[in-house]
This record gives sequence, structure tokens and C-alpha cells, in this order.
Amino acid sequence: MKVSGMMGVVLWAVGICLAPHQAAAASKFDGSVPLLCVPLSVTECGAEGECQRGTPQSVNLPQFFKVDFKTMTISAVEESRESAIKTVNRVNGKMILQGVQGQLGWTLIISEDIGQMSATIAGAGEGYLIFGTCTLLSQGAAQSQ
Repeated sequence: MKVSGMMGVVLWAVGICLAPHQAAAASKFDGSVPLLCVPLSVTECGAEGECQRGTPQSVNLPQFFKVDFKTMTISAVEESRESAIKTVNRVNGKMILQGVQGQLGWTLIISEDIGQMSATIAGAGEGYLIFGTCTLLSQGAAQSQ
């Protein structure tokens, strides 16, 4: 991606984060509004127990992804990658989403009060622990995606 294109994506995400959301007054991160999430740090582990820190880009994660509860999908914002959300559970102020993509299983946990995100992705002999944050995505921005 060109630097100017990357800056446009970053500025768009910042604008989404800073813009007032009418939906925010009605709810927190409870699944009533789509979310825009940003993975910030990743730890990659192998079956031997050795782990190393990386970046979302170093393990082929999208820079931004959208969680859409209406369509029950998680999708990369700038790519044509999508995964179905198979289950959503709510426990002690956390939403726990789970799904499968290819030969990998994933779990995404979102704090309902502040949008803090933790995720795991696991496959045969590999695992990833991801931390990041989510923000409410306004309905107008969600429809233009």
C-alpha cells in the first residue's frame, strides 16, 4: 500500500474514533452496533513452547477489521478476507466471539465497557495471542464499507 493510501486509512480510523457516535449514547460495546478493531500487539508461539513478539503485519493480520453482528462476520477493512462468527456469548461484561477460518480456530473477547480486545488464533502446532482495541462504528460509516 502506498504511504498516501496508508495515511488515508489511518486518518479515516482516527476520524471514526474521535467522531461523536449517537449509537454510543444508546449502548456500549454490546453487539448492537458494528465495531472497528485494531490489533496492536501479537505474540506467536510454536508447539515447542517458544514464543516471539511480532506485529499484526508480521503474521498477516489486517491492520483494521470490522465486526458486524448483523451479518455475523469479521472482515478485513482493506482486503477481501472474511470469517463467519459461529458463536457469541456474553459473560461478566465481556463478549466472547468464536469462529473457524480454514484450519484455524479463533476466539475474540471484547470488553463491553471500554472496547479492549484480546484474541487467540490456534492451529496445528501454532498459536497467536493478540491484543488491541475496538471502537463503535457509526451506522453511516458501516453502510459505506
